[in-house]
Order: sequence, then C-alpha cells, then structure tokens
Amino acid sequence: MKKIRVVVADSNHDYLKSFVSFTRTSHNDSRFVFTYFSDQQILQEYIDHGHAIDLLLISPDLHESVMNLADDVLIVLLEDDILSDDDRTFPGVYRYQRLSQLLSNLIGLYYEHNEAAERQLVRSKQAKVISVYSPVGGTGKTTVAANLSKQLALNGSKVFYLNLETINSSGLFFSSEEDNPSLQIFYYAKSDFKQLLSKIETLKKHDAYAMVDYFDIEINAEEMLEMRGEEVKRIINGIVKTGEYNYIIVDLDSSLHERNRTALTESDNILWIMTNDNQSILKTKALLDKEEDLFGKKNIIRDRMTTILNKFTGAQIGDMDDLGVTIDGYLPFISAWLVPQTNDGILGNDRFNQEIQTIARNIIVYNKEGVATGGL
Repeated sequence: MKKIRVVVADSNHDYLKSFVSFTRTSHNDSRFVFTYFSDQQILQEYIDHGHAIDLLLISPDLHESVMNLADDVLIVLLEDDILSDDDRTFPGVYRYQRLSQLLSNLIGLYYEHNEAAERQLVRSKQAKVISVYSPVGGTGKTTVAANLSKQLALNGSKVFYLNLETINSSGLFFSSEEDNPSLQIFYYAKSDFKQLLSKIETLKKHDAYAMVDYFDIEINAEEMLEMRGEEVKRIINGIVKTGEYNYIIVDLDSSLHERNRTALTESDNILWIMTNDNQSILKTKALLDKEEDLFGKKNIIRDRMTTILNKFTGAQIGDMDDLGVTIDGYLPFISAWLVPQTNDGILGNDRFNQEIQTIARNIIVYNKEGVATGGL
C-alpha cells in the first residue's frame, strides 16, 4: 500500500522522543514514513529542498513560522488542549491522547483531506475475507472465530475481527482501554458516507492481548436486524480497502438474515462449523439443498466451504455421506469451558489452539490426528 509521508515537528523534546519510540514499535508504523524535527530552521530547510510531504503534524509554535509548503500538504496541529472544530483554522489532534488513537485519527484526517487516497491504495497482499458460520446455534462458532483471529495474529498476520451477530458477543473475547464505542460505523455504512474508510480507522479498537483489531459494538439487536446487504458490503470492502489486513474474520450467527447471506457471498472462504450430532447434519443439508434459492447461484456457498467439526470427542456419530462435503478440520471438546471463563481463558487454551493453529496455518487443511478423545 502507499505509505503516508508524515513530518512531525514539535519543540517539546520529551514528547518527540516518546513519539519516536512508539512509532518504531507500533503495528501502525508500516503505514507511515516518519521524519522528525524539533528545530524550526532545520524544518524550513527540509521544506525548501522540496522533500515530499503528505501530512505535517506540527505544534502551533513552530507552525507560525513555516513557509512555502506545497498546496496539497495536509497540516494538522498538535494541540495541548481539546478544541472544537469551530475553534480551529486547521485540523488538530490532542497530543495527550493514546498515541495509537492519535495515529488512527491522523489516518482518518488524511483520507478526509485526500479523497483520491482510497483509490491510490495498492495492497501488497489482498485481504482474505473468512466468514465463520453455522446453521445451528451452540456450535461454538464465535469461540472458533475469536481463537482463529488470535492465532492468525500470532502467526504474524494483520487481522480484523468483525462481529455481525444479532446479539453481539465480542465483549466476551476482546477488550480495549479505549472507551469510545464503534456503533457509529453502521450509520456511515447506511448513509453510504464517502469517507467510510476514515471512519473505520477512527472507530476501530485494538485488543493488545489477542493482537486483533475489531469494532467495539454495543448490543443493539434492532440495528442488526435492520441492516441491509449493501451496508454489509460497504463495511467489509471498506476494511479490505484500508490495505492493512491479511485476514478479515466475519463472525455470523445462525440466522439467514440478509446481512449474513451477503457476508457469506462476499467471503473468500467460509468456515462452516458443525458439531458431532444429527441436527448439524440436518440443517446443513437443508440449507445446501436450497442454496440457489437463498443465494441466487448454485454452489456459491458449497464451493467456499471449509467444514470444521467442533467439540469433537474422538468418535464421529453422524453420517456425512448425504451432504456431499468432507470434514476438513477437527476441534476438541473443552470441558473447562462448561463453566464461565475470562477472555484469557477462552483464548488461551493450549490444546484448542494447537488444533486452531493447524487449521490457521493452511486455511484450511484436513487434520484429525492429535484431537483429544475426551474433555480437556
């Protein structure tokens, strides 16, 4: 993707040092090329030599003397106080917010300033959209989606977890110290807001333990039931177009609501979660038999399916022959999860994650060996 060339100019040496230290270790650093200045004269010489600058983040005291900037450079003031937009001549960011949020705000301002930036993004890797779905409730689908997200991140991939359940349960798995919820993302998707890309940047959250980005969406069943397929497309494609992610994991509930059907057809791969019982077989068969009626095209779902048998105890009791699908991966039954767990307990089970890693490394390979024959 195109890197954003940012010049950071600040006379506060201690703050500048902390900024440099953070950006050198931040997962956002690959999106920027940073140059730093604390002296106004040296900054002016840099500008006068014609170095390319996309965004100038500058303290107000240094900004007063800056001259000869190109017209297309976005100037963002590094403010000591939180000001309303009405009080600003130039856009600004509050210097004492979390630096991860400050960087997200900068990206958002950059996209708002440069409407062509979205079209100019060139992804080094195409993000793969993976939906996690089951036609049956209680299969452990969200547990699989959350653990898969974390394990992909542990492997070095950049991962976004998108929960589209009617009753959102992502708070059981992911958390962030930032307290600003992300529900506004649905408003921007619904209104086809032209700067959706910038809003994704400012509304997303990052779970430091799982190393996964996500939207912190408050439970709002009515909002989810009103969501249309076009809105789902905009959100998924908007996340893809940020150019930041290798994988987008879309967590769906078992309904056939329009938002779920759209997410499935927008996916490169569908992890189809089943449990070792006849109900999973019955409902999977019923859905696949009506695939063309439900999705408008024959085999559009079947061809993308990777079938995972979850809560496996060692003996397969159902008959899969009539489905015309094979089991591509097996995940063990974890007896410890029969009682309430913290998110660390759910995302940190070594045995479960060993099998998730086998699936994640290959997205997806058949693996039955090593799965426990009883609860762990």
